[in-house]
Amino acid sequence: MMPRRTMAVPTGWTRWMWAALVAAVLVPGMAQAAAWRPQLIGCVGGTFAVLGEPSDGGSSVSLSAMWPVTRALSFGVMAHGDDAGSLVDSLRDAQGHGLPAGKIDQLHRAAWGASWRLDAAAPPWHGVSPYASGTWGYYKISDDQRGTSRGSIGSAGFSLGAGARRALARGFVLGAYVRYHRLFNDREGRFVSAGLEGTWR
Repeated sequence: MMPRRTMAVPTGWTRWMWAALVAAVLVPGMAQAAAWRPQLIGCVGGTFAVLGEPSDGGSSVSLSAMWPVTRALSFGVMAHGDDAGSLVDSLRDAQGHGLPAGKIDQLHRAAWGASWRLDAAAPPWHGVSPYASGTWGYYKISDDQRGTSRGSIGSAGFSLGAGARRALARGFVLGAYVRYHRLFNDREGRFVSAGLEGTWR
């Protein structure tokens, strides 16, 4: 009799399957209490304090869908993309004079992913509502050279953030945020993102 072959499931995927199962149970219940429609939060900003090379930072964007759990807590999912920057090399003329002939990107790096998100709001103060935020999820760190892929790795990671919001119009809130990201890999260990956010339902 031939031995039976089994396929091992990576530990990381096992955690994600359990997280997805928990979300499948919890989110519909929260959604029913909140008439299903989530609160959408869009963020645009930049990154800095990047650990690794390149490290000059770049743009940062995210979009979150959040449902209220209690008066102060909300839970949901966040899709995010953060630019780590580019390594730039100087070109020299081909005639052998060594004169500068411009700059060229040698390597560009960005991190994309999706995370669970939990926000805790503090009581408003003079119309401004401060809040704290935490996420846990998956990041894909991708390298490219002028659009050509040079490889990527996946990494678990978390972030801790804080911000403040102020209502401008019915259903729309403007705010500012700062968020520290910690990634568990050897290519891009951590970075900080900050910018403006808009919230609407």
